[in-house]
Amino acid sequence: MVKIAIIDCGAQDELLHWYCGEQGPQPVHIALDVISGRLWADYDANVDGGRSPEVYHGFERHWEIPLLTGDAVNELLAQVAPLAERVMAGAEKVWDGSNTVIRLDTDALAAVEHIAELLPRCDDRDVAGLLPVYDVDSIGEMWTAEEAGITGATTDEAIAATARRLLAEFRDGSGEPDAVIDGLEDYLRGLRDASPSPC
Repeated sequence: MVKIAIIDCGAQDELLHWYCGEQGPQPVHIALDVISGRLWADYDANVDGGRSPEVYHGFERHWEIPLLTGDAVNELLAQVAPLAERVMAGAEKVWDGSNTVIRLDTDALAAVEHIAELLPRCDDRDVAGLLPVYDVDSIGEMWTAEEAGITGATTDEAIAATARRLLAEFRDGSGEPDAVIDGLEDYLRGLRDASPSPC
């Protein structure tokens, strides 16, 4: 039997993806490729929530989870792995008359349900490991150009370094070591564009 291959998150904010113009970050899920055994977490790349052919035909199973830190997700992946092996063990390719699809036996279906019960719900705000995400617009104008050290001549490299510094200060002040401010660099670039260049 093919063993589960867990693909861990390598960064605390790896699953954060916020499309421009959207009201919040993209939904996040844990995914299992029932043929290869890959088990990982990812954000939903589809804004409209549509399903990929792999999911529609059962080759991949997805379970939605809240937006968590990488460490919290990696713990969940380790907990899901034994149940994912049961899903794989009971998966069979069949022809349904139109397409090749995956059919799961009774134990595999039970394991799918157990995984869903194991994972935290997206509407639960008390889940450990939630990634604190702030939209730069929602926290107001925390820094003026002068406070951030931004002028009309500030380079992109300096803006990136300033964003890292300001984020570190925000994390220290908020007591949230994994907090993310989405759009911070764009905000700083806006300050630069609105600032006069030094003579």
